[in-house]
Amino acid sequence: MERWKQHVSRHPLVGALELTLAWHVVLVLCAKVVLPPLAPSWFPDLGAALVNAVCAAGAWFVLWRWGWLRVAGVASLGRPRRWWLAAPMLLVAAAYALAGLTGNQTVLVSSLVSLLWVGINEEVYSRGLVQQALTPLGPLRAAVGVGVLFGAGHLQNHLFFGAPLGDALWQMLSAALFGFTCAALRWTIGSVWPMVLVHALDDFFQIRSPGAAPDWWQVCVYVLHAGYGVWLLRRYGTVGGPMAEHAPAKDSDGSVPR
Repeated sequence: MERWKQHVSRHPLVGALELTLAWHVVLVLCAKVVLPPLAPSWFPDLGAALVNAVCAAGAWFVLWRWGWLRVAGVASLGRPRRWWLAAPMLLVAAAYALAGLTGNQTVLVSSLVSLLWVGINEEVYSRGLVQQALTPLGPLRAAVGVGVLFGAGHLQNHLFFGAPLGDALWQMLSAALFGFTCAALRWTIGSVWPMVLVHALDDFFQIRSPGAAPDWWQVCVYVLHAGYGVWLLRRYGTVGGPMAEHAPAKDSDGSVPR
């Protein structure tokens, strides 16, 4: 593990790609091979919740072994006075509920619990582990890298889970912009936990909505995510921030020690 950590520190882009691929391999294996389909009537989304819990535990373990839990914002509340900066994304998520929610009480509770685990899992691995690996690149490039890798990873929904290619491509774009803004928020706040809440509720309200949002609304959301993420990075992405503070130490010539 220590050699892999040193490799990731020396080659942030390659390391972030490796971590992303490893996480997706574990997720697909758990969903398709290791865990049987689990959908009891009292918890229809039990299988999905367990898959995400296992993957979250794996990402947490790597962060723990590398000593990154706190600096990655996973074992830290960051700056609580800045948590309000996640409010615009929370309002966007809540807007999907204006048309109502579908499903009985059991389905709604099951879906909410499962998607909470999705939020924990994807924020710990993406805005926690992957973003910390990309830290040496600086706030903007790290956030862009996180967004691109997070968006590209949603191609798995077409490759392994039966989603139509067109739907998967749109989801990749949406996830990339969402991931970029979450990365900017993690930089600003210093914790992944506000984004866990936003992520879980955004997925929940969209999935349980009785119909898809109109195209014009989706375009507005894309613009908001991109613009808000850039504003956060311009406002708070300064040298000496939480990510730069914990970047790998460098030798006197500026290189990362091997």
